[in-house]
Amino acid sequence: MPAVMEKPSAGSGILSRSRAKTAPNYSMIRVGTNYQAVIPECKPESPARYSNKELKGMLVWSPNHCVSDAKLDKYIAMAKEKHGYNIEQALGMLLWHKHDVEKSLADLANFTPFPDEWTVEDKVLFEQAFGFHGKCFQRIQQMLPDKLIPSLVKYYYSWKKTRSRTSVMDRQARRLGGRKDKEDSDEVEEGRGAVSEGEPDAGDPKRELLPSRPLNARPGPGKKEVQVSQYRHHPLRTRRRPPKGMYLSPEGLTAVSGSPDLANLTLRGLDSQLISLKRQVQSMKQTNSSLRQALEGGIDPLRPPEANTKFNSRWTTDEQLLAVQAIRRYGKDFGAIAEVIGNKTLTQVKTFFVSYRRRFNLEEVLQEWEAEQDGAPGAPVPMEEARRGAPLPAPALEEDDEVRRGEQKPSEEKRGTT
Repeated sequence: MPAVMEKPSAGSGILSRSRAKTAPNYSMIRVGTNYQAVIPECKPESPARYSNKELKGMLVWSPNHCVSDAKLDKYIAMAKEKHGYNIEQALGMLLWHKHDVEKSLADLANFTPFPDEWTVEDKVLFEQAFGFHGKCFQRIQQMLPDKLIPSLVKYYYSWKKTRSRTSVMDRQARRLGGRKDKEDSDEVEEGRGAVSEGEPDAGDPKRELLPSRPLNARPGPGKKEVQVSQYRHHPLRTRRRPPKGMYLSPEGLTAVSGSPDLANLTLRGLDSQLISLKRQVQSMKQTNSSLRQALEGGIDPLRPPEANTKFNSRWTTDEQLLAVQAIRRYGKDFGAIAEVIGNKTLTQVKTFFVSYRRRFNLEEVLQEWEAEQDGAPGAPVPMEEARRGAPLPAPALEEDDEVRRGEQKPSEEKRGTT
């Protein structure tokens, strides 16, 4: 088989004009092993086969059975509300710490993402920057350094939908534009008046082309002209003055023209201030988190240990006065009174109430307590009648006798031992 095969000559057949235009330029075909590609052997299990096709992406999340769905949802909610993370960032942090939720929660505060919220100042700055630079988002980012370009583009399309509604800046710009047009029209009228004072030029073709409008003519029901927004197509051409809040002064222009690096130095100073403020915010967050962790332990470790109180049957003067005040506060709730005193039992408090009823006029104290509970003025027994010896009911007398007998028994036992 020859290495070269010749094609039939052009004289063997007459080609049409359309086929002659598409005919190839070469006139021979190369055939043989010298002109064939060398095909390597197939190795399906070789790792080098897939090495060049790897995407080399970063693994963000891989589920694990150790973390339950409820715990994972709680972690994601806390990362969103407390630190401003999205789901992808929160799961990436959890994967970085090998599905350890506690370590991830402790490390969330160290990598707080930039907030994607737009304040009123950011919106005004964006409108001003768009008025200056148009759709050049790299220059807009210089005025909003804390915003990324994707965030700027996203806000631009959401802001573009509401451009039909006139903002405060548009109203102010229209007022300024209306004033300037009025001034220009006044200047033109003054110029026309000066011309009319002189001799009229009959051969002026421009004056002949000026339309004459009658004074009493009224506009018909024609179509109103649609007012086009000032920033519709070419904001750099229509914008004549700086936006609201920005002023051009000769001193500022000379300072900027005198030192070309002044703008960069100013931006660097603002960036350093922003970084220092962010550091302060981060340190305050860490301090708050440490204080919050300290509060989670509660105040139980700081409470003094409760001493084992020994119950004593003897009543001191202070304990008697304290018991009277407790009866005035709690009435016949002898359990609460025993807790207030501390070293007396429920039975001892009842005995005190029976034995010292006449001495401290506890009936009047109880009547005052009942009047406070009922919300109506009570009728307490006066102190004079109680001192004169008002008769007690029979159960009270029996209780007094039992108390006296109980007090006499210890005294007789002491006499017997002596």
